[in-house]
Amino acid sequence: MTTPLNDPSSKPAPPRERAARRASYDCHLFNGGDLRVTSGANLGDELGELDELCEGDVYALDEEASVAKLALITEGGQHRVASGSELGNAGDAVTLAGRLTFMGGDGGGMDLLVVELPAKEGLSRHILPLQPMEPRVDYTLIGVSEDPGEVQLSDLTSFAFARGTAITLASGAQKPVEELAPGERVLTRDHGAQPVRWIGHQTVRAVGAYAPVVIAKDTLGNAADLILSQHQRLFVYQRGADRVTETAEMLVKAALLVDDDAVFIRKGGFVDYYTLVFDHHEVIYAECIPVESLELSPDTRQSLPGEIAAGIAAELGDLAHTPAFGTELSGDLIDPEKRRKIFKGSAGR
Repeated sequence: MTTPLNDPSSKPAPPRERAARRASYDCHLFNGGDLRVTSGANLGDELGELDELCEGDVYALDEEASVAKLALITEGGQHRVASGSELGNAGDAVTLAGRLTFMGGDGGGMDLLVVELPAKEGLSRHILPLQPMEPRVDYTLIGVSEDPGEVQLSDLTSFAFARGTAITLASGAQKPVEELAPGERVLTRDHGAQPVRWIGHQTVRAVGAYAPVVIAKDTLGNAADLILSQHQRLFVYQRGADRVTETAEMLVKAALLVDDDAVFIRKGGFVDYYTLVFDHHEVIYAECIPVESLELSPDTRQSLPGEIAAGIAAELGDLAHTPAFGTELSGDLIDPEKRRKIFKGSAGR
């Protein structure tokens, strides 16, 4: 029995037209056909119905697999596809078919959610890994459940600095992020010296979306390599009329700066990430480069790993921030010319 993301006691679903509005949040799903059995009873088959799956089968993600955005809106206790989604049609109901548990080649566990959407012929099946998942790795199926459990249907992402990142204090001195303590005063761009309210720490495998971005020394005027999570946004102030965005103030995700030369993704092993929260959404200085602190909002809380979200809720309750001023550079890719402008403008600031 599948579990719709609906509350049956809530009011009837709004008309499809009302669901065609701005997404509450996004997540990115693989197509179920990109996950196939490489060894076992269902050899060669793509991910099928839950009652057809065999524990012990070994799966692998296709090397050409790519994710597509599912934009969601929550209204009246129901979760539906929002406008702007690459999957489904606005107003479609989103259904969780269950949870699968795998054991990776390194012995670590990995869960994924099976998500179903209406299609022209029946349902389309997609998967949302709850831990990093990558091609050319064997995943042995060890558990199948029709109960997805208590989950947030959103990307699990890290917004953080890697161990060793030097953070500028109110005094002008620098301290490794892992040595900071709550209450310590950090220099911010907009509000001067501000105390750190909460510090989160997470150690993850450096694969997939969890692998860090390395910005080599001097690329942006940084005195040392700056190592960040892929979703961490940097603040760039653009001088002159030749801008990448309409406003001079720009926020850009570290992953968008990757050129596989001066900025690259470092895969393999493990990485320690540290997350900083202040009373406001701040722009602080990491390796002397302006970067954002963690912004707290309903949307960002949806996308945080469970232990990070729980720690923030326990210490800070429902604290919500007004976003720091700046235009975010949108899209999944930026062209080399835009990247060149960002590098040139930042290094010469």
